[in-house]
Amino acid sequence: MFRNYFFATVRSLKKSPIFTMINVLGLSVGIAAFILIALFVRNELTFDQFHKNHDTIYRSFTYNKNGFSMDFPSELAELLKQTMPEVESVATVSGGSDVLMEYEGEKVFEKEFYSASTELFQMFDFSLKYGVASEALSTQDAVVLSKYMALKYFGKEDVVGMSFKMANEEKERLVTGVLNDIPENSRFQFNVIIPVQKSANPWRWSGSGNVYMQLKEAVDESEFSKQVMSMAVENGFVEGDFEFPVENFGELYFNTQVSHTASGIRGNKNFIYIFSAVGIFLLVLACINYINSSTAKSLARLKEVGIRKVVGANQGQIRFQFLLETMLLVSISVIIAAALAEFFLPNFNALSGKVMSLNYFSDGFTLFFLIMLIPTITLFAGLYPALFASRFKTLKLMKGEGAVGKGLFRKYLVAFQLVVTMVLLFGTQIIKNQIDFFMEGEIGMDPSNVVSAYRPRAVSYDIVKETIEKVPGVEVVTSSPFPSIGSSKIPIQWTEDNEGQSLNVHYDRVAMNAIKVLGVQIIEGRGFIEGSEDDKNSSVIISESVAKTIGWESPVGRKIKLANEQYQYVENTIIGVFKDLQFNLKREPLPVIILPGSSQYLGAVNIKINESDRAETVLRITKAWEELEPNKPFEYSMMEDQIQANYEKEQKFGNVIQIFTWIAILIAGLGLFSLSAFTILQKYKEIGIRKILGATVSGLFLDFLKSYFVLIALSSLIAVPVAYYLLDAWLAEFTNRIQVGAGVFAIGIGISMLIVVFTVGYQSIKAALSNPVDILRNE
Repeated sequence: MFRNYFFATVRSLKKSPIFTMINVLGLSVGIAAFILIALFVRNELTFDQFHKNHDTIYRSFTYNKNGFSMDFPSELAELLKQTMPEVESVATVSGGSDVLMEYEGEKVFEKEFYSASTELFQMFDFSLKYGVASEALSTQDAVVLSKYMALKYFGKEDVVGMSFKMANEEKERLVTGVLNDIPENSRFQFNVIIPVQKSANPWRWSGSGNVYMQLKEAVDESEFSKQVMSMAVENGFVEGDFEFPVENFGELYFNTQVSHTASGIRGNKNFIYIFSAVGIFLLVLACINYINSSTAKSLARLKEVGIRKVVGANQGQIRFQFLLETMLLVSISVIIAAALAEFFLPNFNALSGKVMSLNYFSDGFTLFFLIMLIPTITLFAGLYPALFASRFKTLKLMKGEGAVGKGLFRKYLVAFQLVVTMVLLFGTQIIKNQIDFFMEGEIGMDPSNVVSAYRPRAVSYDIVKETIEKVPGVEVVTSSPFPSIGSSKIPIQWTEDNEGQSLNVHYDRVAMNAIKVLGVQIIEGRGFIEGSEDDKNSSVIISESVAKTIGWESPVGRKIKLANEQYQYVENTIIGVFKDLQFNLKREPLPVIILPGSSQYLGAVNIKINESDRAETVLRITKAWEELEPNKPFEYSMMEDQIQANYEKEQKFGNVIQIFTWIAILIAGLGLFSLSAFTILQKYKEIGIRKILGATVSGLFLDFLKSYFVLIALSSLIAVPVAYYLLDAWLAEFTNRIQVGAGVFAIGIGISMLIVVFTVGYQSIKAALSNPVDILRNE
């Protein structure tokens, strides 16, 4: 019996190649998009979850309320291990940095360099391909490498027992382990690990990185943090505004504000919610397409269904036949979708910033997920067409009277498609406009054509400035930490009518010419004057946020007191107020005070270059820099790129949403094509009669479009308020944001109308051009 059903299904699909193609195309595209989004969401939600004890590992570090973090004190970590019964083990891991290496005669930096204690491999599920994990970090001269480092520097993976030398160390280290590949969704991507370095005379507060504690069971983080704080107080580790936050390791990716990894990677749950919703809706849209096209196709098979009923088929058998057709089409679509997902995965990885793969056999979830899509989609997409085709009476079917009804359910489905498509169209425009606002927004200075680097430690800023300014194409050299804002804060006091009031503000030390060179916008007063001893010794410039907090109408010329390195308050004169520096428009601008910096404080170098010869100028700077620091490669960045990096996640998010919006448009177009085919099939006799009575092609065309434009209008009434609510909630995350205007909705609705014109218009013109004699003869 099953064999007969199968061959009947194949014959039916062959008879209607266009409908079969539409169904397969719509389902394949929708399922492929769903697979890619599901892969991304799973990757995000399982970040750091491959460690079997991820839910009982907790991280802590030292945090100063003035805005900076420090290593957790090693002595306090040892006390926690010895005195707290819930602590099973303690591991120390550094925050990650670059390490200087020599490769093929050149000095290069390698990323993901860490130091860690021996407990690292016991607490976490990082395994070694070569070497013994429990002994790998037990000696001070040991080093553990990634397979990438082993292959690059030795040409093979098994290098245990060989010597390895870093360019910034005189001694050679012994390779004691080579790591297995680390999952892509891990916060730690080790390339080089050395043991925690122990000092002969450690300061009591000194540490070697973050502390990770393996507890016997999950605890309330805030309560455990209080216990750690209590122990710190009892043992004299609390001085001033220090605290020791405790965070669950498995939740760090989404919940922490302090990454402490080489990449600084952090997740965003809102992206997960949005992508999940988009993936589900795209799959539902594809299923709706199938429902509409299948019901349209079933009208041509009503006599076939009638004959099957006459020869004894019951409703259950009819439904099974249609469900079998659906399952076959869905199975083909899932296979094609998997191939499409595999093909487009590299592009999707580039857009999302991930390194994901579809592992069908090494990861059992992927294959199980794809297989389970077949029965799930079959039931969701195939149940209604099966019920629709089997519900008519045999006599009516034989008379051709089965297709009675207004098709409201199918119109509701297409309306739902239009609502989702419009919301995505609106969302794509808003996201793009918000990102453009970030990129083109006023930041309070001019970062264009500025090359930034850190000066060599052994060379003074004055020598660097003198050397680099001689390079052709270099306009001027200055020094500032921009676009970073100092993470530490400085206490300031102001007198006169606000005697005794104080405030902690962020501060930055800059070269005397930095304000002019970098185009910092002075809104009152002036910047520093090069060569002025008064400016150098006792003048400051404050941001407008600081001026507003102090509350002076005209702060220029007035005095404030700043704490110096000895925490003694020294009087300074405010000579200018600058526009708030907003290097990250997602957040409120920070209150900042700018001080002149002497040579020893000027670590960053900003080089203003000629725009017309940027590439050649950078090459010349590189050569000059190598003469100043021959032992390290010249590492630089463009200040503009540094600022744009603040919005990298939003850019990637917008690009991905834009791609899925085009997919939604494609699916919606197929849905409208199916519904129009269904509607026109029902009205063929009417079309023939109207043409005989004198109806024109344009009149019939507009008459068909009219009902769909009404559908778009009704869909818009739902889509506009839904989109406004969702987009306004998304924009509320940003301190500086655009406003949602009517133009966005007008463009989205206009695009939806164009979709209708191209899809429904094709079907209606084709029907209107038909010969009415042929139509009525067939009817």
